[in-house]
Amino acid sequence: MINSACESYRSDVEQVAAKYDMSAYVDLILALMMQESSGQGTDVMQSSEGAYNTQYPQTPNGITDVDYSIACGIQELKYSMAKADVTGPNDIANIKLALQGYNFGADVYFNYLEKNGITSWSEESSKAFAEIASGETKRSKEDPLYDTAGPWDYGDQYYPEHVLRYYHS
Repeated sequence: MINSACESYRSDVEQVAAKYDMSAYVDLILALMMQESSGQGTDVMQSSEGAYNTQYPQTPNGITDVDYSIACGIQELKYSMAKADVTGPNDIANIKLALQGYNFGADVYFNYLEKNGITSWSEESSKAFAEIASGETKRSKEDPLYDTAGPWDYGDQYYPEHVLRYYHS
């Protein structure tokens, strides 16, 4: 369920989504926001490190403007969805790929998928990518992210499932 903090951004998300031809995905965008920040802070989409942030430091929580974070996050998601060939809000199989691309970085992730002939999201392929992207660096078992985000020290290897628990297409 989307919390009240994220819901309070629904009209902002609707306006920005319309600008980028993403109106059909407002609920998905809010689910992503829920996973990223629960609607807290100024970088609600955690899009500081993405390609569309050109105004703030590309470091975690570098964006200090909620509206800009939403705009960057929506563009990042749209790009990832185009790479995943998402056909609509009910195309959950390709939405999973797009979400993982959002979390890992779309270009590097989709290049990996293409190179390895992978066409659908799986926990195994997500972990395999994270293993390579982390330079084969495992998280320590004491790391709070070990169980929630996966064993490799790169991104969230279960990201699509984490976002989709908040999404009802």
